[in-house]
Amino acid sequence: MLFFNRKRDEKETIQDNSRLDEGKTTTKEDSSRSQQGDLNCEEAIIKDKERFGRVRKSMMTYLREEYGRQVADRALWRVNRRRTEGYLSKNDWNTRN
Repeated sequence: MLFFNRKRDEKETIQDNSRLDEGKTTTKEDSSRSQQGDLNCEEAIIKDKERFGRVRKSMMTYLREEYGRQVADRALWRVNRRRTEGYLSKNDWNTRN
């Protein structure tokens, strides 16, 4: 009996995957969407650091859900790297409007 359920589950998985493949975009569209996501993440991180002096956990959780863990973590790394290399001054983070 367990064998029959497993086969049915495999068929459902294959059908679900084929439905997902129908909505795939081209590589160029993925690339531009990824770049826009990177920029949006960086902008949100910079604004959060300017306003609160740090990046809040809730902001990173939101960014990871919206753009994916890899994109959000990479954007955070880039912003922090710019700050340590001196592209962005420390005073920029601590000014509150």
